[in-house]
Amino acid sequence: MALKSRQPGRVLGYVRNTALSLAALVAAGVVFVGPQTPGLLTRAYLYGLPGYEIARARDTAQTLGQQPLNNLVHNRQLAGYKTRLITTPNNDTLYSSGFLDLSEGPVSITVPVFGPRYYSLAFIDAYTNNFAIIGQRTIGGNGAHLLVVPPGWTGAAPQGVTVVRSPTPQIWLLVRILIDGPQDLGTVHQLQDQIVITGPATSALPAIHVPPLAQSTGGAFVRVVNQVLAEDPPPAADAPELQALAAVGIGANAPPLSWRQRLLWHVAYPLLEGSLIKATEVRTNLVNGWSYSNPDIGNFGTDYAYRAAVALRGLLALPQEEAIYTTPVVDDQGQPLDGSHSYSLHLAAGTPPAKAFWSLTAYAPDPDGRLYFTDNVIHRYSFGDRTAGLVRNADGSIDILIQHDQPASGNWLPVPAGHFVLTMRAYLPGADLQDGTFHYPPLHRLN
Repeated sequence: MALKSRQPGRVLGYVRNTALSLAALVAAGVVFVGPQTPGLLTRAYLYGLPGYEIARARDTAQTLGQQPLNNLVHNRQLAGYKTRLITTPNNDTLYSSGFLDLSEGPVSITVPVFGPRYYSLAFIDAYTNNFAIIGQRTIGGNGAHLLVVPPGWTGAAPQGVTVVRSPTPQIWLLVRILIDGPQDLGTVHQLQDQIVITGPATSALPAIHVPPLAQSTGGAFVRVVNQVLAEDPPPAADAPELQALAAVGIGANAPPLSWRQRLLWHVAYPLLEGSLIKATEVRTNLVNGWSYSNPDIGNFGTDYAYRAAVALRGLLALPQEEAIYTTPVVDDQGQPLDGSHSYSLHLAAGTPPAKAFWSLTAYAPDPDGRLYFTDNVIHRYSFGDRTAGLVRNADGSIDILIQHDQPASGNWLPVPAGHFVLTMRAYLPGADLQDGTFHYPPLHRLN
């Protein structure tokens, strides 16, 4: 789950330009809420989308009856082409997912002994920020006892218990455990089962009902965002933005939308949604055709535009100290990637610099901009340092063949027949990748 870097200004520009088509309605006297309305609608959409996406995932899981609060649901197989809950899934770790409700008090979590195996428990607030990561990088593999507490909690934890302070009462816990092939499934299943959550199983908060993506409307968007704001008060730094957005109906205590506001949101919502999709197709921070993440990925502060872009393209992306996501945008001829061509990627020995693992993953974009796997004859969706049958050159380097049709031999990463997107993941990245001194080589087009 990752988003490659886009300049926030560019994202704002694309979305704002589309939203300004509403100015014709204002000029014609059909609606009038003030001269800043189009700009505020843009800002409101970007600000609210991450909370909306978190709420949508929580509501979907609970509606399906698969996700009681304060409980983990374990994926027992690696993500495949039918995995659709989270955009841009990885194919390297087994996921365990839980929605935690701290509104009635703290929740306890037991973390088992993982030894040297990579794992992470990412705690994500209601606005998609990773506010804490418990894992191999932060505490090692010896296990731990955690007490996750709500904002303002003043109690005392038992001796030997690590307190994790949440900025919002509603949070998403996403566990990643590295798996080393099908023969490793049983061991990882045991580790998953040993992660124990103890806390209230029910919530006093009303359910959030989020319509399916195809049925989303501006009115529903505002309703869900406002309920999130009421349940999970945002940080103080958001106060100036929320004060401005009150004019278009956004706020924890906002009154029902006026008929003018309803009309504006009805017209604006599909335009804003479509323009963000278009905006996030534009990659920047390019080196050798690869786009690199912004430093604030995973912990966005007041970078609302980038936060919205990540929510669309790479929901629940980790911060850079945990993982770095990079994508080749164009090949060595400056052309976009397409499955009608074949490509190769040459990785020198010891690269990419990753202390845990690395992988290159292929996705097909949906019309709504989200990225998922597509099936192929060998059911392979990524290629990395643990791929069975990996062939190294005499000097330790690796050449990955990236194409749609199966080759006679070689390190093959299958890709869709048409437009596709690649993501390179480096978990526990080395310092030279974090500080920008390491760069991937261009993707070489073979035909």
